[in-house]
Amino acid sequence: MANRLAQEVEKILAASVGDFIAKATTRKNCELIGTTMDDLTIDQLDELAEKIRKSVSFFSGKEVGSGVAEKIREIKG
Repeated sequence: MANRLAQEVEKILAASVGDFIAKATTRKNCELIGTTMDDLTIDQLDELAEKIRKSVSFFSGKEVGSGVAEKIREIKG
């Protein structure tokens, strides 16, 4: 079960890429920054947002990727 921060990241992503891709993207990008969806902390959100920005930009365009990243950075702990 993902913690609250990871759930919020998933929710933001799901609005742009759908639920299944949002979960997979969140899980994979947490791994890339050395954490899990259970252990994600507020201090890791900037790094996670940048990784997700790159992933989403590749598939959905830079504008969508940047928008998603900005919303992730705005999450409060």
